[in-house]
Amino acid sequence: MQVYRLYDFVEPTATLTLPQRHVLIVDDDNLVRETLRFVLEDSGYQVHAVSSGADALNILEREPIDIVLSDIFMPGMNGFDLLHQIRERAPETPVILITGYGNIEMAREALRQGASDFITKPYNIHEIPIMIERNLTRQSLLVSQTRQYEEAVQKSYRATLDALLAALDIRDTETEGHSERVAAYTMAMANRLKLPPEELKAIELGALLHDIGKIGVPDSILYKPAPLTPEEWEVMKQHPVIGYRMCMKIDALRPAAPVVLHHHERWDGQGYPYGLSGEAIPIGARIFAIADTLDAMTSDRPYRKALSFSAARDEIVRCSGTQFDPEMVKLFLEIPEEELRLIREISLANRQQRAAA
Repeated sequence: MQVYRLYDFVEPTATLTLPQRHVLIVDDDNLVRETLRFVLEDSGYQVHAVSSGADALNILEREPIDIVLSDIFMPGMNGFDLLHQIRERAPETPVILITGYGNIEMAREALRQGASDFITKPYNIHEIPIMIERNLTRQSLLVSQTRQYEEAVQKSYRATLDALLAALDIRDTETEGHSERVAAYTMAMANRLKLPPEELKAIELGALLHDIGKIGVPDSILYKPAPLTPEEWEVMKQHPVIGYRMCMKIDALRPAAPVVLHHHERWDGQGYPYGLSGEAIPIGARIFAIADTLDAMTSDRPYRKALSFSAARDEIVRCSGTQFDPEMVKLFLEIPEEELRLIREISLANRQQRAAA
């Protein structure tokens, strides 16, 4: 069979530089391994050839392998075992399994366990580069489609989040912009804890959506100009539970649910809705409680003018150990007042920019 290469179709005067593909060959048969190496290097691949699964894993740790060709029946770690290891470590790397004892059932099992292709011996050695390119092209298309799907999901998720925040602003006009500001204050503290990225994302989302349950509070209570009666206050105190249930119904919002549910709990157990205390309160909610109080005190209200950041910090320190986690208060005090002011100014500027768009 004639094997065509890309440079066969390029004019001699043309210059074309393509990234070299890295192929890993795993086979305990020296002749098979070296034959494959010769053919693939001749086709322009960077080839790594080893005789065992253990050596293959070492190569995968060090080199940017694009595709793996592995024999199935090898001493020690066989091809299926190696396939499982690769799927755990580099799930997007195509793996082609090769065997001299293959049948239809084994081929089906290989594909079921995650192999991208299956070859039985004897095979036409010159067809291997074609098979490799086919698998690399297929994998590239799959990665591209997955990326496009993820981008579409993120766009839809962002639209859902923006719609919920807009609905909350309409319902709770007194605290317009509060969600964005309090999320920014929360993340200024959370980022100093070096938490895992997924946990940071969940905390930020929870801070943004903390009051989303107010959508379910009756207008007569939410907009009442006078103090709430004890019965009305009990209704108002259900907004964290309402918000929690809303978040749990949308997969993308579920990580936010713990902060939404517990954002009014207190360190001393005197909060709501469940009266949790101490470290039983999720850390995101403990951080948020400080950020929420900071924004409330430094924002104008119909019944009072905003306090200074200095006065707000003093009040938060006073409530350390009762309303707030003492360790989180220490963390909060590490943030310079200039940084807190800048966070507020940036949040205001972003909001004005969105309103003008």
